[in-house]
Amino acid sequence: MTRHSSRHAARGAARPALSAGQTIVVRAGTTALLATVLAVALATCGGGSTPPPSSANPGASTATAQDRHITGNVDPNRIFQILAGAGLPVHQESLGAGPSGEPVSVLFVRDGFHPLAIQQYSSPKAVTQAGFKPGSKIGKGDSTYTFWAANIVINLGPADAKVIPATPTVDLQSEAARLVAVLDPFIGPFYQRSVDPITLPSTPVPPTPEPTASPKSPAPSPSKR
Repeated sequence: MTRHSSRHAARGAARPALSAGQTIVVRAGTTALLATVLAVALATCGGGSTPPPSSANPGASTATAQDRHITGNVDPNRIFQILAGAGLPVHQESLGAGPSGEPVSVLFVRDGFHPLAIQQYSSPKAVTQAGFKPGSKIGKGDSTYTFWAANIVINLGPADAKVIPATPTVDLQSEAARLVAVLDPFIGPFYQRSVDPITLPSTPVPPTPEPTASPKSPAPSPSKR
């Protein structure tokens, strides 16, 4: 009785788990069992794992630069916000308008210690009709720097109705260049009427002509004796 019970216990005992690479010995006629054991061994070794996802997607589109250009008529407050957002030392002082309806509004500002006026006209055509045209000459009453684009005219520097503005200081020159560089992506290209014009960002610098070689003079012929 004791031996019979021991045999049943041995038959019912759990078989030890197979480790990777262990030799499996089976008897004849157990083909199905062999296939099952091989499948378990392959799963244990990682044969069924999925490949890692690729790190790059060749079909992904690259992000394009955002177009910041303002379309339509521009408000002086928008110009002020752009300047302030770029870190220029601008401070609003007062708001006015033209005597005959053009410009429709004028925002008077201080750029550091430089006077700055941002004029809003009803349209770009009204800007041209007011005399702001490419190639126009600076005259009495103008600011040191006058820039215009779209329906906006910007006056930077002192202005006196009786005199032509003087040559700008180095500080005023630097501030004029900085102001236009900040605004140009939004309402450029700019035009200017200035005492000492600056290089405008959207206006390409004309190429410097290459020096041409001067023709060589012919060598003197030897004199006959």
